[in-house]
Amino acid sequence: MSARGGSIGRLLCRSVIALSMLTCLSMRASALDWREPWVEPHDAKAAAADSDEYAWRLFVALNWPADAVTRGPDRFGRLGADRPVVWETWQSAGTVYLEDGADPGPWSPSAVAPLAAERRFEGISPRDLPNLRHIVGGVMVPVADPIAAARRLTEIRMNSTTFEFIRAHELYNVEGQLRAYASPDGVSFPVGARNVKAKWRPITEAERPRYHTIEVRLADGTYRLYGLTALHIAAKDLPRWLWATFEHVDNPTLPDNEGWQLPSRDGYACRQAPSDCNRAPAGIGLEGTVWQYYRLRGTVTQYLDARGKPERLANSELEAGMQGSSSCITCHSRAAIGVTGGQVERLAIFDSTRDPGTPADPLMRRGFIGEPQAAWFQPIPGQNDPHFRPLDFVWSMIKAQHKSP
Repeated sequence: MSARGGSIGRLLCRSVIALSMLTCLSMRASALDWREPWVEPHDAKAAAADSDEYAWRLFVALNWPADAVTRGPDRFGRLGADRPVVWETWQSAGTVYLEDGADPGPWSPSAVAPLAAERRFEGISPRDLPNLRHIVGGVMVPVADPIAAARRLTEIRMNSTTFEFIRAHELYNVEGQLRAYASPDGVSFPVGARNVKAKWRPITEAERPRYHTIEVRLADGTYRLYGLTALHIAAKDLPRWLWATFEHVDNPTLPDNEGWQLPSRDGYACRQAPSDCNRAPAGIGLEGTVWQYYRLRGTVTQYLDARGKPERLANSELEAGMQGSSSCITCHSRAAIGVTGGQVERLAIFDSTRDPGTPADPLMRRGFIGEPQAAWFQPIPGQNDPHFRPLDFVWSMIKAQHKSP
């Protein structure tokens, strides 16, 4: 072969190798099928191996505009349309865990109807409301409308798989949970269960183009505009679930936000940059919509990272004051129920232990990180401590009330 022919041969060989590498990279980058972005992924291997891309795939599917009749995604809709999205049609914790522990009724695929604010958002119970006070004009006065008085609104939603399991096992009241406590099977949600936790703040009309929004009817009949600031997604595609948290890009600049105290980790949007590049991924339909202003702060699927260090993941809106000690998976592993002397007990959400000699700080909040400890669930020998049984990472079940006679 001539020198020229050899050069051409080597060039072709390098081209084939480069093309093969690009093909492999393309196949790796498109492990998930994005052709129908409104379809929820259900793929344990992808959830474990490509958790950041999987989180964005969930984010797009759950924030797809909802069909007004089926409550599912409107496949003919446009991402970013100014109307309720899929997860907003799911059951709210306020409509599942009722004050009298009653059956919430069947899942209904009827037309999307806005929930009353007191059912949609976390708030003060009716029996505690008369004792609630706040300061207005330097004077302590009763709170007439806790929704209007709150700086943020928080809500918890569950999909039909989660809801049907809770209803089938009567986990919506304490008595049903006690039966699960006594059962050898315990509580284990089926694959496909989904829960979300969302945070909203009042915004101005000028801010509307940057936020997914809702208008909330207050007790006095007026409406207030709110923008979505944070979204936790928990997906039972893995035995310990997949945990993903998203925030609005403006959050760190808000005067009442403490900033992002843990770096973001997004290996999907930040393939060619540090994982905290603070970008939304391109090419998945976010451009030109309000969703381009949201960021993945990270995902967690294990208690420890590859180096054996405890995983940490925080959302500045949902874990304010405890970002450095925040781990979704460890925190939710403590969702449990126990019994002492006939009384129902729950594990604490926050770690109240402190170093010897350190004064107690009632405002301090510290979470739990790392692998769950056996001592959390087992009674201490010789003491009348409860034996706790896990509730499969679902904290919302602590809202269950006793069933009324």
